[in-house]
Amino acid sequence: MWKEMMKEFIETNSNIRLNNPSTDEKIRNIENVLSLNLPSDLKNMLLEFDGDGWLLLSADQIIEINEMLRELVEFMPLDCFLFIARNGCGDYYGYPITKQGIKDNEIFIWDHEYDNRSFVAGGLKELINNYYLEKL
Repeated sequence: MWKEMMKEFIETNSNIRLNNPSTDEKIRNIENVLSLNLPSDLKNMLLEFDGDGWLLLSADQIIEINEMLRELVEFMPLDCFLFIARNGCGDYYGYPITKQGIKDNEIFIWDHEYDNRSFVAGGLKELINNYYLEKL
């Protein structure tokens, strides 16, 4: 499903390069390191391709970026998001994390310049479509 969806975007953006699929072990590692359960859409995407070299982070990058952003002290806390994508300008896209868990039907962008957090998509598929169709 995810690779098929990405085909049209790959045809128009030569920077997109789907990585080889991730592994169940790497996905469990994300969940263990960040102490959360990944949304099924994200898991399924990572098992089809481990990031796209442009927007979508790989399993290793998800850990690296989330740990890095959680260490920042000059902003409001960022541990209330699971960041999964970036725009290339220093801003990141992520699912909100609540006491009930990750809200997989909401994705926000965190603006690093103003420390703003804004709703941008109703899930991973909508984020990908909106980003690559230049609606964000």
